[in-house]
Amino acid sequence: MRKHILLTVLCAMASSAHADNLVYKPINPSFGGDSFNSNHLLSIANSQNDYTDPDRVERSDSQTDMFVRQLQSRLLSSLAGEVTEAIFGENPQDSGRIVFGDQVIEFARGLDSVRLTIIDNSTGSVTEIEIPLFVSGTDGEGSTAAAALIGSALSGATNAEPYEDPFAGVLDQDPGIQ
Repeated sequence: MRKHILLTVLCAMASSAHADNLVYKPINPSFGGDSFNSNHLLSIANSQNDYTDPDRVERSDSQTDMFVRQLQSRLLSSLAGEVTEAIFGENPQDSGRIVFGDQVIEFARGLDSVRLTIIDNSTGSVTEIEIPLFVSGTDGEGSTAAAALIGSALSGATNAEPYEDPFAGVLDQDPGIQ
């Protein structure tokens, strides 16, 4: 029995265990891992993804379909140009209505904005856009509209004295500050 105990003690002394601290190193680069793992992890995730979107519409890209889409895009662009010309062109209209297929575009000019209403009769959706008007405020001589209004209001005054600038010549003096 002594031999067994002695043999057990000798075996325990001969094999000493070394242990290090456990260190967590993430693999995913989103969590601080190596950035070279990103392509590999993405390809694994895509290969395992079997989800298909039920609302996805399959589009055929035949030459005819592409031509129809491009023609429709150009027609809508032309329509947008006509609406822009009617609202902001050389002879702007105060209101109007343009019908294009199932879409009705109505506009009405207010004092400071233009209200644009787009009605899609096929879906019943209504979109309203309010476009603020840019008032240039200049007449042919370059004076602002506000100044022209003030000038016309003051032109009837008979006792108006000429304005004299109290700070005239102050900026021309040398203050002596270096």
